Amino acid sequence: MNVMFRTSIGTLLVAGLLIACNQEADQVKEVETEVMDIHDEVMPKMDDIMRYKKQLSDKMTQLDSLQQEGVSSNTLAQERQKALELSRQLTLADSLMMEWMYRYRGDSAKALAPAEALSYFNQEKEKITRVKEQTNRSIQETEEFLK
Repeated sequence: MNVMFRTSIGTLLVAGLLIACNQEADQVKEVETEVMDIHDEVMPKMDDIMRYKKQLSDKMTQLDSLQQEGVSSNTLAQERQKALELSRQLTLADSLMMEWMYRYRGDSAKALAPAEALSYFNQEKEKITRVKEQTNRSIQETEEFLK
């Protein structure tokens, strides 16, 4: 009976470890999916960024033309400065996305132990969330400015 008891305990421990590993693997997959969902939500906005940068450039050219024609005011200078700052913010959002994609190593992370992979994907989720926030903020501010 003592041998059966030890065998049963051993079997339960192995089963418990397998269940824990499967749960960790499920968590890794879940967080990885969340990371890619955020990426997939933000990536199409890169086209918007380029379009808005062009519109801001056109706006700055228009403001420069007005100044060259002799129209001078603090409002024109402020508008131009705001357009320039918004263009910089859009460029930053685009750069953050490109950098994140360049550094992302999802396939390599899958080869890590589940706990390490989970940590990696959680860090990537934080990074891509910051990219999303910068992208959305810069687009929103630009849309308001261009109205």
